[in-house]
Amino acid sequence: MQPYLEAARTALGRGYVNYEGGDVGGHSTERSLFRHVANYLAAADLAQTAGLHDSVLDVGSGTGALTAWVAGRLGAELHLVDRDPGVRRVALSAFPHAHVHATLDEVPRATVGLVTAMEVIEHISPDEQHTFVTALVSRVEPGGLLVVSTPDESGYTGGSSGYAPHIGCLDAPGLQTVLQNAAPTAQVTVWRLEGDPFHLGRVRRLVQPVANRLWTAVGPLLGPVAHRIAGPAASFADLARTHAGPELAPEVRALPASEGSGTGLVGVVHVGAGQ
Repeated sequence: MQPYLEAARTALGRGYVNYEGGDVGGHSTERSLFRHVANYLAAADLAQTAGLHDSVLDVGSGTGALTAWVAGRLGAELHLVDRDPGVRRVALSAFPHAHVHATLDEVPRATVGLVTAMEVIEHISPDEQHTFVTALVSRVEPGGLLVVSTPDESGYTGGSSGYAPHIGCLDAPGLQTVLQNAAPTAQVTVWRLEGDPFHLGRVRRLVQPVANRLWTAVGPLLGPVAHRIAGPAASFADLARTHAGPELAPEVRALPASEGSGTGLVGVVHVGAGQ
């Protein structure tokens, strides 16, 4: 995995800033990076179990570091979709073998074995989520998989982390419903990920929504120095979490969505051969 992250970081350079998030290789804390790694590793394992090795498509891919890693594990052709032209330029520089697209319309229907959208759906308004997921499902080849991850923010005070770009957060039943409605004849399963990157402690449950809303209000006033402050602040929060406990096993495990309290949700749509 490390060579893929380094390729993305090198291509990003020091002058590039993406205020929308999504650059996995640029996350300021290991905890955040591990969360994304767990999502993509789950997708890779599911694809290997299903014998899918032809192609991988990641929608809302950012620079594509972890998707390139998944494609490498599978020996699959790599497709990336991201709306940000700057991100696409970085992806092409870091992974010149990839097919990089501006929109999903550029990808033919029913042609991809593994389609992923990792922590993207919460950035889409509820009234547009059905259309989005339907478009994702339509790109999956018969016998293929769609894997969608999203954070479950229902455990925060007020039911939200307060992070402004998250305008369409879903809990486990909500994710199940959106996926099943978009693929009514497919097999849909929602899993919950547990482990340190997905643990929501009592302090974080209360403080993070307040901190995020404060940052939303203050960040624009700070202008170009905002991203310079965000990194050290996140690192300090990560350090505080590490030393505040409780001690948690570093492993991440997948449970049925109705079990456990981990904040990671992974929805899997298995598109049957007859669909």
